[in-house]
Amino acid sequence: MLLVTGITGLTGKYLYKEIQQAYNKEKIKYLVRRSSDTSWMKKNDNIVYGDISSPESLNTAFEGVTEVLHLAPRNQLKSILDECKKCDIKRIYYINSTGIYSKFKKSSHIDLQNEELLKSSDIVYTIIRPTMIYGNHQDGNIHILAKIMSKTLIYPIIGKGDGLMQPIYAGDLAMVIVNTLKNEEFTRFKEYNVAGEKPIKYYELLKEIAIAMGKKIIFLRIPYSLALFIGRIGNRIPNRIKWLSI
Repeated sequence: MLLVTGITGLTGKYLYKEIQQAYNKEKIKYLVRRSSDTSWMKKNDNIVYGDISSPESLNTAFEGVTEVLHLAPRNQLKSILDECKKCDIKRIYYINSTGIYSKFKKSSHIDLQNEELLKSSDIVYTIIRPTMIYGNHQDGNIHILAKIMSKTLIYPIIGKGDGLMQPIYAGDLAMVIVNTLKNEEFTRFKEYNVAGEKPIKYYELLKEIAIAMGKKIIFLRIPYSLALFIGRIGNRIPNRIKWLSI
């Protein structure tokens, strides 16, 4: 039996549809927190409740499980591995991030650490590393840009805006995951970086979002030097302003 974590997240909702088509529901178990919204799932789904960050809440969640798909959250991989070892589960699929290649340690450190931990275990693994994921309101990347642009006529761009991005649609990532599961033997000890069809410049991405919303946006380019200067001044000015969450 396959235990899936993170099914109520962005990619999880797309993955759920793919799993429903590709698998016998009797062979799938979903681990979710009691606070999660599962109203969109079928009433006869095999849902078990627990919080990965609180191992004592898992109780019998891993009973009868032979493999685990850990979709989220990534920083709880150690808890998943501990439970796998307790229950003698020898197969895991780990959805990580291409953030491991980031030059910023804050972004890459935990993900790199998790992969080292996984590879040093006795568990057969497959690692999938998506780029920036987008797809619905749970998307914390492109959806946020769209929300900001929906509330303004002027959007600042620091520099030329020619940095390349290659976001992946959550539905496509879901298909990649299911194909990985269906080809279990071939994907053993494999690592896959997955991205959208082609890269796009940040500025072009913003323009595409504006077109999709049917809104005319004025893009204001701000030189790096000026942005840095303003940032330094801002850091020196004490204030109690609380930024409004957009």
